Amino acid sequence: VTKKVFLKFIDSLDINTTYTINFGNSIKDNNEGNPLTFFNYTFSTGETIDSLYVKGNISDAYNIETDEYVSIHLYRIDSTLNDSIIYIKQPTYVSNSLDSTSYIFQNLKEGKYLIIAMKDVDNNYFFDPFYDKIGFIDSLITLPKDSIIDFKLFKEETELIWDRPHFINSEKIGFGYYGKLDLKKIEINSVIPDSIDYTYTKEVMSDTIYLWLSNNSFDSLNFNLIEKDTTKLSTIKFDRKRDTLIDSLNVSAKTVNVIHLKESFKLSSNIPIKKIEDSLISIRDIDSILVPFVSSVNDNLDEIDIKFEVSPSDNYRILILPNAIKDIKGVTNDTLQFNLTSQSLEDYGNIFLDVIRNTQSKFILHLINQNGDIVREYDNVDQNITYNFEYIRPGEYSFRLIEDLNKNNIWDTGNYLKRVKPEPVYYFPSELEVRANWDLNETFDLNKTQSVNDSIN
Repeated sequence: VTKKVFLKFIDSLDINTTYTINFGNSIKDNNEGNPLTFFNYTFSTGETIDSLYVKGNISDAYNIETDEYVSIHLYRIDSTLNDSIIYIKQPTYVSNSLDSTSYIFQNLKEGKYLIIAMKDVDNNYFFDPFYDKIGFIDSLITLPKDSIIDFKLFKEETELIWDRPHFINSEKIGFGYYGKLDLKKIEINSVIPDSIDYTYTKEVMSDTIYLWLSNNSFDSLNFNLIEKDTTKLSTIKFDRKRDTLIDSLNVSAKTVNVIHLKESFKLSSNIPIKKIEDSLISIRDIDSILVPFVSSVNDNLDEIDIKFEVSPSDNYRILILPNAIKDIKGVTNDTLQFNLTSQSLEDYGNIFLDVIRNTQSKFILHLINQNGDIVREYDNVDQNITYNFEYIRPGEYSFRLIEDLNKNNIWDTGNYLKRVKPEPVYYFPSELEVRANWDLNETFDLNKTQSVNDSIN
């Protein structure tokens, strides 16, 4: 325990240079552990202390919440400047937002600088696009001219890199990867008979894909894992002793007890689904009348969606007979029965939204809940149209508008080296409380709502 802090510099200091030591939250009192926040100490190796500053705010380019402890890097410019400096050289000055969304540099020297914001996951002061978020502006800054710089943080889509494949069992192989997944970049370099089916699925919670085989008599399989400048050759040898880990088909309901208006009945499967036989599925309402439906399987082959018109204050019995669901291995389900209840119209609220655009660009409109999940969406928002969001469960909601500049119906991120900014995102200025049996009439005016933008003031 001490009332003093001692610092020892392991390298020599430049002459006529102002240094600021930022202690962040590292100094705490001994009794209660309260941090001395934003404490810094400034000194100079010359006769004067530099007095210029840069400050600003940081926002996430897509999410409404922004990361804490974002680093802001300043690189003093000389004749050797190039865009790759943030990958190979540590910055001249470093600041941090700590647990806020603002930052400030003080005691800076006059001159030109490159400035970026970065969520530095490894805390090594180098930009790693596989892990770090980044925010940048289109030009250098000049001090004392430019003093307020705002950033939006985004995560780049990186080139695909394959990890080493791992054996799970004789009918399932895992492939870890980093970057943007492209299944065309994985090739089986072994002969597989026509009698054997195989497919790929993606793990929801991690960057892993699985190769599923309907059956397997192989001792090994060879793969070509294609990356940008190379192809990795990999061989998986099958260990029959671990075949006790082979999965058996398990179908369970994701929609439990209550089915909401305008929603569908969903089932999940632990093994890829190959076929659904609708003739072996029936839905009956409270009066035992058959209800027409349409079934489908999602692209990842692990979720079954059964759509039918849900009436208010009704009961439904869904009967799925044996052989209605077949997985990739040819295994089918046992008899499944589910009882569901729908709620009354008075249990829901409605939102009627007018959108006023500030540009002729194409927009995507999301209604999102407190978790950031998309509840409803429109992918082509036009002017002078009221968008109806009916039968919404009570709770807190907000709206998000994405300016879909390339008209591909998704939000596109940015790229630092290509100098591409993320597509603009706008959030409704306040949360909306949806109450049961209540209507909300709202206007989303982009002329009054600011996008999350990088800017220099």
